Amino acid sequence: MDNEYVTILENKKPFTSFYFYTDFIKRVADFYRASSSKSLIQFNLIQENDFEATFCTYYFDPISIPVILSLCEQLKNYHNRSLPLFLSNNNGINQVLEFLYKADFFFVSGNNLNPNFPVGKKIFSFQEGYLGNFAGKNQRVEHKVRCYSIADDNLYDITNSEASDENKRDVIIEYYTIKVQNHFSELLFENSVTEKLQSFFVEVLAELITNGVLHSKSNVYALMFLDKYKTKFSISDNGIGLYSSLTEKKDCFYYSKFVFTDEILRSKQIKLNVDENIKNNLFAIFETLYYSMLKNRKGLFDLMCNVVLKCNGYFRLHNENSQIIISHRMVNDLSQLFQMRNEVLEIHYKFLFENDLEKYENDLTNIIPRLKDLFAKFVFNTIDKYNNDVKFSSIRFYEIKFKGVHIEVEIPNSNLS
Repeated sequence: MDNEYVTILENKKPFTSFYFYTDFIKRVADFYRASSSKSLIQFNLIQENDFEATFCTYYFDPISIPVILSLCEQLKNYHNRSLPLFLSNNNGINQVLEFLYKADFFFVSGNNLNPNFPVGKKIFSFQEGYLGNFAGKNQRVEHKVRCYSIADDNLYDITNSEASDENKRDVIIEYYTIKVQNHFSELLFENSVTEKLQSFFVEVLAELITNGVLHSKSNVYALMFLDKYKTKFSISDNGIGLYSSLTEKKDCFYYSKFVFTDEILRSKQIKLNVDENIKNNLFAIFETLYYSMLKNRKGLFDLMCNVVLKCNGYFRLHNENSQIIISHRMVNDLSQLFQMRNEVLEIHYKFLFENDLEKYENDLTNIIPRLKDLFAKFVFNTIDKYNNDVKFSSIRFYEIKFKGVHIEVEIPNSNLS
């Protein structure tokens, strides 16, 4: 590798999220290991010249766009300047370039100020002259990367107001619910599986975006893509991460920070031969899902269960060095947990109508020991499968730490043509 540049797209190596975590991010880290800490990283879209590229095959998986924007925004903030991105436009790369252009990748990552397009985040600097002479291939207008931002969405009046945190959150969620409906409803309706859960997905995506901009204090990048086989969705922030976000939570009668994690870590049943920091990243994922299971709002846990149990899909959650991949193979554990989650939600909903605080606290307190045991079993089983068969387990550990929270969902379309 040329130490001066990092190439994004390589011949016959599809740029998928797996490639991002196992190859691309390692090459980025190698650049900093081999260079002075002050050296500005520079990117090539492709390495081949125009003639060589004619005989090459390039592919950029759409749901990888949010994670590369999130990573490169971190690097831009580190260097405090835009990162050079050297483009090419030839027969080999033209289709990919056209897709990225129509997906607003260059508007979001560049210095765009045109109000008809997304506000540029100045992540990359590039020559716009390469962005033309396209084949004119049809592309759905909904297939665009979205950037959600407190600044761009003019929400500072809300976040800086004297209203309670809960009221601020309600207003911001309502705002993003409308945005999510506008951005993704058409795609959700066109998959016969997600159509039935359209309102649920809108509710949860608005919740996750609010978490990113409000609690993670980050821009949030998201993209949904539909083809005849599946609906794929990716959401990525480069904020404070799951552990720090949890530390900012206020304890309440049904949840105390990290008590669940401490009980697991003290248990002799847990055997996980990885670095302590990486182990903590994994347990932050489980702690977050446990907390999500207790909340009065639908969130990550509900997304995971609905995607896997109702849609037969895949759910991936990445935090720092760790990732979990949940699929229908875990249906037995998830089914029991989801049933208990519905009991928790019913208790929360009843309180809204009955307003009986004593009954509410008693009902929720009584269910928690059973819920905690069941969730601990889920954690034990997941880690045990990792210890027995790393390759096919639901846990992935990566050498390079990637700041922030990154979620991916894949849902098959039952009406395959």
